[in-house]
Amino acid sequence: MIYSLLKGEKVTLREMRDDDLERIHDWENRSELWYLGDVHEPLTKAEISNFINHSTGDIYTDGQLRLMIDDADRTLGCIDLFEFDKFNLRAGVGILIAEPEDRKNGYAKEALSLLTNYCFEVLNLRQLFCHITVDNKASLQLFKTCGFEQSGINRDWMKKGNVFLDAVFLQKLNG
Repeated sequence: MIYSLLKGEKVTLREMRDDDLERIHDWENRSELWYLGDVHEPLTKAEISNFINHSTGDIYTDGQLRLMIDDADRTLGCIDLFEFDKFNLRAGVGILIAEPEDRKNGYAKEALSLLTNYCFEVLNLRQLFCHITVDNKASLQLFKTCGFEQSGINRDWMKKGNVFLDAVFLQKLNG
């Protein structure tokens, strides 16, 4: 991995380590976030340890990539590439700044910019994409500020509790 591209003024993106087990376990088991991903039940520490220890840090090998977002003092969250398509050179992006008090401080914006540069300059991806529920104004603003453009609306795309929400489909093209 080209680490110089993953260090900004506020945050550094790094690979997962064994000492991330507790925090990832906490994040993955926050049921209020399950609607955002593919896992909708608690994960065990053994499952998360397996994920950490079998991750090569190479999206071409793993088909996905999770990087931790650190500031100078601590780990704030993570940013993921998923649904990697090596033929069409695209991947989905998801980001979590775990604690509300750490949000709206520019960490997510810098992390997304660093990851986007890495994807376009090193991985030579053609595009990145995301689905964001229409009620998540902060994430919509974040991705739009970072150059992602809305290309559609997916109706009733995500189930949150007993309600289906529309999701905005956003893309950022390389070039």
